[in-house]
Amino acid sequence: MLNKVDLLLLTAKSRWDGFMDRLVHEEKGAADIVAILVVIVILLGVATIFKGQLEELVKSVFGKATGWVENPT
Repeated sequence: MLNKVDLLLLTAKSRWDGFMDRLVHEEKGAADIVAILVVIVILLGVATIFKGQLEELVKSVFGKATGWVENPT
């Protein structure tokens, strides 16, 4: 039983090492990560700029949903 667990752990470590090696050395992976980070930064910026409007929108949607659940006519 212990040999199976050891083999499973060695296989998982080998796969992880291969994944990390491909992630570090492939240019496509690096470009994708940068693109994702840029999109996240843009979304955070937009959310910060329109924070007040987004809060009102969420309150309105949840208010309507709560009213609909309480009075489903």
